This record gives sequence, structure tokens and C-alpha cells, in this order.
Amino acid sequence: MTHSFFNSDNTSVKICGLTDEMHVDVAVGAGADAIGFMFVEESPRYISRELADRLLLQLPDYVLPVAVVKDYPTLSDFEDWPGMLQFCGSESVDEIQSAPCPVIKAFKWDMSTYNQWRNAPIEGVLIDGSDGGMGRPFNLNEVVQSLAPSRDGLIVAGGLNSSNVSNVISNIRPAAVDVSSGVEIQRGEKCPEKICDFINVVKSM
Repeated sequence: MTHSFFNSDNTSVKICGLTDEMHVDVAVGAGADAIGFMFVEESPRYISRELADRLLLQLPDYVLPVAVVKDYPTLSDFEDWPGMLQFCGSESVDEIQSAPCPVIKAFKWDMSTYNQWRNAPIEGVLIDGSDGGMGRPFNLNEVVQSLAPSRDGLIVAGGLNSSNVSNVISNIRPAAVDVSSGVEIQRGEKCPEKICDFINVVKSM
């Protein structure tokens, strides 16, 4: 069954790359529907599983924890993960089918890649303007013209912030939007005010 994160009448919000208790509290308090924790070592937002487990204690049941991984060698590490896995590497359909948790597949926007994954046995797809976390937008008009009428399980990321997210939602009507760099003061450092502003804009639509 599709998670309620994808099954709301309104667009859900995922705040990705949180690394400390304060920003988790801010995001949850402002109304985030999901929190993304980065297990990609080259990311400035990387955290250890030990720290993630502590931060998970702050999440109420209705907030979805998402573990973001990239070509992760031992998926059995996540057998006890309480939410979803987001794959952002070169993982195959076979690898994803063996995952211990429901899966979101993230990739740089490309129509052929989207067609490859949208009917795969996964919970959702995340389209980005880059390979992830770079804050690069995609061509909105191209995406609007190319996507299938159904937006079930679609997450949009890439260059989103409180100034442009309403336009993206109005045009694409995704199940969810995902932000990381768009709520940062500098790369890897989140801003409480920007987190709140972003969530408020999405929730007001």
C-alpha cells in the first residue's frame, strides 16, 4: 500500500539533509511530512547511522523518515529502518526489489529514465535537476509536457525554494516536493526561517 506521504489531497513536503536535533524539531514543528537523512559519505549533509537513530526519536509517527543512499554496499544495514529508502545512485531494479524497506528512486530528470522507473515496483520516483543536492532546477515546461497525467508517487526536487515552489506545484501537481539546498544558509547548513517559509508556502496551496 502506498504510504500516506504519497496519498494526501495536498502536496507533501520532504526536508532533506538534516543533521541535528534543532533543525529536525523546526521541520517537524513547521509541518514537514518527511525528513531525509543522508547516508552518502561525500555529501556535506552526511550523518552516521548512530546519529540518525538518535534523531529518529524526535519524529512523531506521522512523519516519514527517509534514508538517502547511493550505491550502498550492504542494504541489510537498514533492515530495522522504520521508513523508506531513497536510492540516488546507479542501482538496478533487481537491487531495489531486494531492499528491506519501501523504495523511492531519485534521478536527474530525463524522460527515458522516468519512463524506466515510473512503473517499477517502488513507492515513488524523485525527479531532480541534478544528481542530487546541488540545487539545480530542471526545465519546468519540458517536465509539464512530458509527464503522464497521473502524478501518483511523484516527488519533485532541484532548485526549489519558498519563492518558486508554488509555481512548480501549480504546474506539475506532484505528490510531494523535496528541498535541501533551498533551505540552507550555505551548503550543508540549514536555516530555520527558510525551512518554515518553505513549508508554509507549500501548506498554503
